[in-house]
Amino acid sequence: MSSPIESLTTLKKVSSQKGWFRNRSVVYNGLGPLGAHMFKHFLPIAAVIAEYYGEEVQKHIESDWGTPVFSYEKNKRVRHSTSSLFINYFYQDHEREILAALDRVEGEIFMIPFQPSQTLLDFVFKKAPRLQFFQNTCVIQDYFEDKTLLAWKAEEIGIPLPAQAMLSPFSNVSHQKLIQQFPEGYVIQVPHSQHGGGTDFIFSEGDYQKVIEEKRNMLGKSFDRTTVKITPFLSGPSLNCTGCVVNGTVAVSPPDIQIVGDPRLVTNPAMYIGSDFSRQGLTSGEREEVFEIIKKIGLWLGSNGYRGNFGVDFLTTVDEKFKLKEIFVSEINARLVGESQYMADFEAMKDIVPLTFFHLAEYLELDVKAEDIDAYNDELPDVEGSAVIIYSKDKGTFRATGGITSGVYRFEGERLIRLRDGWTLSDTQNEDEFVLTNGVPWDDLVIGHPRYGDEGIPLIYIMTRKSIVDPINWRILSGEWLKNVELVRDALKLEPCPYRSLAEG
Repeated sequence: MSSPIESLTTLKKVSSQKGWFRNRSVVYNGLGPLGAHMFKHFLPIAAVIAEYYGEEVQKHIESDWGTPVFSYEKNKRVRHSTSSLFINYFYQDHEREILAALDRVEGEIFMIPFQPSQTLLDFVFKKAPRLQFFQNTCVIQDYFEDKTLLAWKAEEIGIPLPAQAMLSPFSNVSHQKLIQQFPEGYVIQVPHSQHGGGTDFIFSEGDYQKVIEEKRNMLGKSFDRTTVKITPFLSGPSLNCTGCVVNGTVAVSPPDIQIVGDPRLVTNPAMYIGSDFSRQGLTSGEREEVFEIIKKIGLWLGSNGYRGNFGVDFLTTVDEKFKLKEIFVSEINARLVGESQYMADFEAMKDIVPLTFFHLAEYLELDVKAEDIDAYNDELPDVEGSAVIIYSKDKGTFRATGGITSGVYRFEGERLIRLRDGWTLSDTQNEDEFVLTNGVPWDDLVIGHPRYGDEGIPLIYIMTRKSIVDPINWRILSGEWLKNVELVRDALKLEPCPYRSLAEG
């Protein structure tokens, strides 16, 4: 008998015959509504609850899908970089309208968040007990994302960390000693962080003093006793791979190259910029090494109570020709990851079962055999696709006045030509076409926090079939794609405008 997961086409036939997803739907909770698309391959989306919004959401989720979207940005008509306002207060402010919408949905409903939060858990278990929660709790996430725990457990798990990695309370951290030990620079990571917020690169006394001041303000009285992980700065590219704890084993995804902290685009060396699956530059041995690490971590996670999708970020070293030498684990992301929201589309384009299916299979306890998952891993091909986030550069409050909408585009010289509607890479027909999507500034949107303005706000994504990293130095964008990012940012035409109070929403 053939495996039900030998292809996406086969899975859809089998799941229909067995009724795996019949009379069931998903509520997706995340930062960007595009993330709901990764589950749309299998289930209707009953509702989306998100921080951000975008012109593509109006067109493709609300209009085409007929799915209600509850968005902090849509309500406030402001985009800024303080996610805590959405995470901590949105459900309290909008629970009645969310519950009213869900009351109209028939059948079983699964709440699948990008990551958990205490306010979300309170909503699900106290206000909406009908929802089935398909994610790990905050306690479980925090435990496994503790970067100091990873350092303690690395040998037990059997995964590589940089040989000179160390743990130290902040009270014992000395820049002079560390810079002597690591003359190329070093990295300090606090136990818990998201989106690069707790990872700091230090190359000078000024960098060190800035980090210490920020962490004192963040940690307060616990600063001195907080244990941090310290590693040398490694000059190789950042790699990422996603796995899924499912039915007692681990499913894996194609690895990708992450572009992080390109100084031509962002000021934070730890800021995530994009991912490149198209480069496919790993040797078969390097690819297998990444997969083995993912499987070891997944089995350790599963044996300690974790379920579903997770991601692993890797550090690397390179030789004088920028060829990879060593691969080390940087951190575990015990949740869905940034690549998840578009990787499912990249996988579906190859008729591969998207990794998000295994997340559903784990929580629904579907009959997917371990030997079929092992065969899936062994036969997994690379996929095609890259995504890059375009951030704002200047501090202040702005409107996008260029009239750019989501869709399929191409460049003619330095001209941006819109070809047709579209919002996922699968809407393109060849590698000369690309998509503008995921947060496209919409009419009446003010970009920037009203009290202090913002810089480095995500404006829009470009998705392309091409590789976007520099062909030699994978840490940065290629010259072609740096130019393309600047052309699209210029086309948005950000113009200064009066701030909008968050009290207006």
